[in-house]
Amino acid sequence: MKIAVIIAEFNPFHKGHEYLLQQARATTGCTHVVIVQSGNFTQRGEPAIIEKHVRAQTAIMCGADAVIEIPTAYATANAEVFAKAGVQLANIIPHASYLVFGVEDNNLAILKQIAYVKLIRHKEFEKYIKEHLKLGLAYEDAQGEVIKKLLPQIPPAVIAKILKGGNNILAIEYLRELFRLRSTIQPVPILRRKPDETTTTALAIRDAYYQNGPSFEQFIPAHVLSLTLTALEKHPAKTLFESSTLFGALTKLDANQTYNASPELAVLFKRNRPVTYQELGASIPNRRYPIGRVKRLALHATLGITQKDIDFLYKHNHLPYTNLLAIRSDADAMFNELCSIQATPVILHGNKNQPTVNKYCTRLYQIDQTANGLYEIICQQKFTQKPLYVKVKRGRKI
Repeated sequence: MKIAVIIAEFNPFHKGHEYLLQQARATTGCTHVVIVQSGNFTQRGEPAIIEKHVRAQTAIMCGADAVIEIPTAYATANAEVFAKAGVQLANIIPHASYLVFGVEDNNLAILKQIAYVKLIRHKEFEKYIKEHLKLGLAYEDAQGEVIKKLLPQIPPAVIAKILKGGNNILAIEYLRELFRLRSTIQPVPILRRKPDETTTTALAIRDAYYQNGPSFEQFIPAHVLSLTLTALEKHPAKTLFESSTLFGALTKLDANQTYNASPELAVLFKRNRPVTYQELGASIPNRRYPIGRVKRLALHATLGITQKDIDFLYKHNHLPYTNLLAIRSDADAMFNELCSIQATPVILHGNKNQPTVNKYCTRLYQIDQTANGLYEIICQQKFTQKPLYVKVKRGRKI
């Protein structure tokens, strides 16, 4: 058994994701593909357009063998934390041989250099970052300047180009965590296809759906189109961004407790008191605090995610548990391998390995449960919390 792991959100699953799955198999020659996926809230701090089990089901129908979940506290954090949790999960999967990820620039050597310098010179990196932030630079701009300083042998234009790609930034963080863990997993970058008449981005699909824009059906794989459209009809996704539920805790925002908060941001929230995503986007973001960070902060304040919760991730080399979201119904060998994991037990019925109940495990579980409840309130319906066993036609080419 040789397993390729992909860390993803699939929000929603589209033809570009299907291409990544196909390339994972073709490039690595792996026997199985396991997805490490975010739950009902994503890294942008937004509710997922489709519920997590359904997104996992579409991945199985398009070629994956199993899908496990990143705990909410980390799935909704910045690129460093998201990648760190994803790689820690990948690293405990038996026979995981490859980590496959999309990139805008397929230059693995330079991506590795940037990741390595961020790891071994992290104290200098953080020192220089703080100095640049004091000058009023946004974090992304400050990071670019610091990397240019620490890697003078790489042309500044090349560094600037690489850091413009969101997938490149995630790739760097994946590589940094693989280095830190001294993992034997081999990184495999796949160059993303440019959007055209057959492929697009998940963001473009969400925008088209929310804003009643151009048709997006042609970007969804044909064999999961019906499932995707049905899920969108059942989930009142278009009303998610009108909901005030998400901001019920903002008046309690504590700059010293809420993860990634700051006194300045706390003042901005209390002064403007946004109650919808539209108001949030109109009143809070600026050059120093981009909309992504602001949305994440709003969600973290609502879910009660603190700096201590994130610190747990940095004190350990593996997570206390993961949920199985979906698996091929005929993947008996994969099921048995997942049940064999002791360091990070997979929560599913019949698994003899159970999580060690400690403060780390309890906090992550509480946050997950709160997030699931909030998502159900927003969507105004109940969702299953059990893994899906997906039957896939044997004759279908994957």
